[in-house]
Amino acid sequence: MDNNQKHIPFAVIVAATNGDEAAIQEILKFYDGYISKLSLRQLYDEYGNVYMVVDSELKGRIQAAVMDMIANFEIIVI
Repeated sequence: MDNNQKHIPFAVIVAATNGDEAAIQEILKFYDGYISKLSLRQLYDEYGNVYMVVDSELKGRIQAAVMDMIANFEIIVI
C-alpha cells in the first residue's frame, strides 16, 4: 500500500476480515500515527517540565481493540 493513500483498499479490508495477517498488519500500519496520537500521555520531570510520551501499554490495548474490530467486521455484498 502506498504511504500517501488516504484510504485502505477494499481488497485489503476483505483480506484482513478473512484473517490475512499481512493485511491486518497493513491496516495497523495505516493507523499507526493516529493510534500513537491517541496514546500520548503527559510526563513531568523533577523540574516540572512537561513531556508528551507514547504510553506503550495504552497503544497495545488500542491496537488489540482494532484487531478485534477487524475480526468481527462483517462485509455484506448485495
